[in-house]
Amino acid sequence: MIEESKTIKEKFGVLDSVPVGACLLRDDFVVLFWNTCLEEWTKIPRSQILGKNITTHFSHLSQLKYATRFKQIFAGGPPTIFSSQIHKHLIPAIWQDGQQRIQQTTVTAVPTLEAGIEEQEIRDWLLQTLELQPDGTVGVRVPTSASLYRASPSSVSSSIWPGVNSPSFYALLVIQDVTDLTHRIQAYRTMRDQALEEVQVRQRVEEELRSSQHFIQQIADAAPYLLYIYDLTEQRNVYVNGQASKLLGYTPQEILQMQTALYSSLVYQEDLPRLKAHQQKFSWAQDGQILELDYRLKHRSGEWLWFRCRDQVFARTADGWPKQIFGTAQDITEYKRAEEALRQQNERELLMATITQHIRQSLDLGEVLSTTVTEVRQFLQADRVMIVRFNRCTGSLCAAPATGAVTVESVAPNCKPMLGETLENFCFDQFYIEAYQHRAIRPIADVLAADLPQYQIDLLAQFAVRAYLVVPLVQGDELWGLLMAHQCSPRQWMQLEVELLSSLATQLAIAIKQAELYQQLQAANLKLERLATLDELTQLANRRRFDQYLEMEWRRQAREQTPLSLILCDIDSFKTYNDTYGHPGGDECLRQVAGAIGNAVNRPADLVARYGGEEFAVILPNTAIQGAVLVAEHIQIKIAALQLPHAGSQVSPYVTLSLGVASIVPASESGAEILIAAADQALYQAKRLGRARIQLYQPDPAAGKPNGTAASMLPVDFSIPNTNLPSPTSA
Repeated sequence: MIEESKTIKEKFGVLDSVPVGACLLRDDFVVLFWNTCLEEWTKIPRSQILGKNITTHFSHLSQLKYATRFKQIFAGGPPTIFSSQIHKHLIPAIWQDGQQRIQQTTVTAVPTLEAGIEEQEIRDWLLQTLELQPDGTVGVRVPTSASLYRASPSSVSSSIWPGVNSPSFYALLVIQDVTDLTHRIQAYRTMRDQALEEVQVRQRVEEELRSSQHFIQQIADAAPYLLYIYDLTEQRNVYVNGQASKLLGYTPQEILQMQTALYSSLVYQEDLPRLKAHQQKFSWAQDGQILELDYRLKHRSGEWLWFRCRDQVFARTADGWPKQIFGTAQDITEYKRAEEALRQQNERELLMATITQHIRQSLDLGEVLSTTVTEVRQFLQADRVMIVRFNRCTGSLCAAPATGAVTVESVAPNCKPMLGETLENFCFDQFYIEAYQHRAIRPIADVLAADLPQYQIDLLAQFAVRAYLVVPLVQGDELWGLLMAHQCSPRQWMQLEVELLSSLATQLAIAIKQAELYQQLQAANLKLERLATLDELTQLANRRRFDQYLEMEWRRQAREQTPLSLILCDIDSFKTYNDTYGHPGGDECLRQVAGAIGNAVNRPADLVARYGGEEFAVILPNTAIQGAVLVAEHIQIKIAALQLPHAGSQVSPYVTLSLGVASIVPASESGAEILIAAADQALYQAKRLGRARIQLYQPDPAAGKPNGTAASMLPVDFSIPNTNLPSPTSA
């Protein structure tokens, strides 16, 4: 950083001698140069700001409207001007009267030191960029091709097919103080307004002078706007000054000859109702009262121009009704264009903010994509906006032409939907793919006039597409898909629209990545949860899940005061089974027994778990003892149906189970271990009494204790000795 600062000071030190503010920013907004003029203006010495992020002193520069435009500069984009009329100041500073300085700032991309630019080249570029104006101010102009850039960065950044490796860039802020000039302009406007007021006062005094047509004509032709007298009763112009030739391309005589066809010939059709309403207002207008209106007039060349008229009553009839109006019309076309551009930019920023907010609020990729196509189509007023996702290729399929599927679309009612369509060889050949990977944008104003392959024209014709705009969705170096806008008639896509879709493509790429990471996280969490709660061998719930579920149901049944039942099952003589058939055989026996027990339990709320080595447990919420016995009998039937040979068994030639059953209405002051202990004692009794049987525990009335206490349990034998098929009636 020290070496970099030293080099920058040497190469940019010439800016300490110019009467404008100069600041050099790195792409992370770290200040690399802060000239003497800025030190004087801001009272911030360069020792306190060099090497620091400029937003620590001027936090407003982190706002999106600045960050986005600076990002373009750091990418080598064309110079950006922050007009004093829109941005009073970019770097606040105090003027001599204590007020904020009014500044006009130009931000220019400057190649970094690593680009190999010599000091003399920087000096030449600075001298060409900073021009001394006649009024003593310093002007800033866009560098020419002979300047610092050996190849104009603006031409590189605006290339529709990127392929040039652009260098890294700094952002050079050149700040001109226009406070005094602005104050002079304001003073001039005040004087102009005062002069206009004086003109109105003197109009009556100069009534005799108007009789001199020559004198009036000289004054009128010298005015930089249209002057006219319109007769309301005859509905025609009776006078127009010579500026008509410059502003509209018609001589004053040609306009007067239009007579009553004046409005139908020159005024924009949609503006006619407003113009007629404007003239009707003069019926009650006072003398000297000025009425304003903006409307469009047609130039001789066919171009529509905006004018702002200021009219007042010029002559009245004998009974006092307005007869003629005198007016001025100023060309405000550039103002209207700037106003429209600002409106579109505001709409774009609003749309970007809305979609970005939706992206940040949701991790559902489908919702994000659907919101995007809907709002983009509304903004562009396009017939279709859709997202095409590339089909990933694997193995030998990668050699085949790339294809993509229409994943989501927003389409006008009169258009044929493309949702679900698979597009082959449409903007997917190697030429397009390489271009899209560099984030190139493909606008087509008219399919029939463009140089497109016939198969693409045929495909577009199926869906009546005449114009389209394609923006790639890139994740890192991978081309994920395309954002496409369609129009069923020829359309010239505006640069603002292209920039909007380009910005949205970046946001969408981020959203897609977030959604994919979220899906991967969900899958990983699901896998972890599965591993944490599932027995790997039997695919039943494990002991951990058993303990959690039993504790949860114990608390719930205690609140609702409903019975909770537990069945503990143990495979009879399982050690002998392992000795006879080996551990692989024992594992297979456990899997089949687990499956049979699971098939015997039907309710979603019931849980079957592997309790120990050859022990299984069944939790039966909201189940009384009678229901638990039926489930236990059903388990015995399912096990008997397996007919698993068990040569080492002492009770049957087939695998059998011993079952202990307990049921309690839980009490909030006791724990679930009471139920486990009761079922375990019942299981112990079943094995002691000969195995292959069901043993039941019930509360002991003689104990005089409430449900939910271990001391109140007595075993009840529901066993069928030495048989594989227990009968419900025997229980």
